[in-house]
Amino acid sequence: MTKAIQSIPYRRIFFCLFGYVLLSERVVVGDPRAQTVQVMCGRQLEHNSTIFVPNFVATMENISEQMRASGFGVAVSGSGPDINYGLAQCYGDLSLLDCVLCYAEARTILPQCYPYNGGRIFLDGCFMRAENYSFYEEYMGPGDKAVCGNTTRKNSTFTESTRQAVSQAVTSASNNQGYAGVQFTVPGTNESAYVLANCWKTLNASSCRACLENASASVMECLPSSEGRALNTGCFMRYSDTDFLNKDPGNGSSRGSIVIIVVSIASSLVVLGLGVSMGVYIWKRRYIMKKRRGYNDAQKSARTLNDSSLNFKLHGESCHTNVEKIPGRKSGGAL
Repeated sequence: MTKAIQSIPYRRIFFCLFGYVLLSERVVVGDPRAQTVQVMCGRQLEHNSTIFVPNFVATMENISEQMRASGFGVAVSGSGPDINYGLAQCYGDLSLLDCVLCYAEARTILPQCYPYNGGRIFLDGCFMRAENYSFYEEYMGPGDKAVCGNTTRKNSTFTESTRQAVSQAVTSASNNQGYAGVQFTVPGTNESAYVLANCWKTLNASSCRACLENASASVMECLPSSEGRALNTGCFMRYSDTDFLNKDPGNGSSRGSIVIIVVSIASSLVVLGLGVSMGVYIWKRRYIMKKRRGYNDAQKSARTLNDSSLNFKLHGESCHTNVEKIPGRKSGGAL
């Protein structure tokens, strides 16, 4: 994302609008867990900016409608090298209202991967990805990693309890449409290990289980730290000694529906603004490049004239030319 685009306070406008709605409606929400864990941008530059940007915005708009209805969405816009595939999904314990809030945050951050044509963002409550190819059945990849929280070092009892909780989550999620939230009491203490496991809904059961098993092996390397997250191509896993799970992922009240509508509109305006900013940036970049080409052409022409064999002298001085004398003619005579 360019400095010009980053300087425009679209996200600030969005959160001001959202704050106003919350105050006016007095809506009580859960925890959307909209904290960013990791943004991973692709390495391939977009092919054609004037086509890529509208395709990306159209994909995000299509997904937004699905997220408001079910907390999950996939969409495809365009064709050829500028085609855009998108996926967004909230984790299974989020209410629909919390989901929309989390997605709104992801939607304003992912465009920062521009001018690369792909990227993914892991938040603690949702996931979003966009690419120029169909990635929906991918469940493992070279970018899979664990992110550990080293705030507290736990004892062996917590470590063993966490291993059991993670194993239980893998089994439960594989048999529960890809989602599981587990609380496992640590023996002899008043604390618990909390685990969330979630696959993307585009995966089948076997791919989901394979992803979670790989994620569990990765996240267990964070122990004895008090918290760890596995960021995999097809799934997300988190354990913690703090209860981060939402207990009642209901769809919310009618006032919550009002917030969903307002937040969706606000986030749409944010992305639209980012799209316009991208367009302005592209136009300015091309204009500058065109001027540079003109300047370079002028310099080249000047060098060509300067290096020319025709060396004219002005102010009454004669032109020096190499004229072959004709035999029998005197210098200066008529030909």
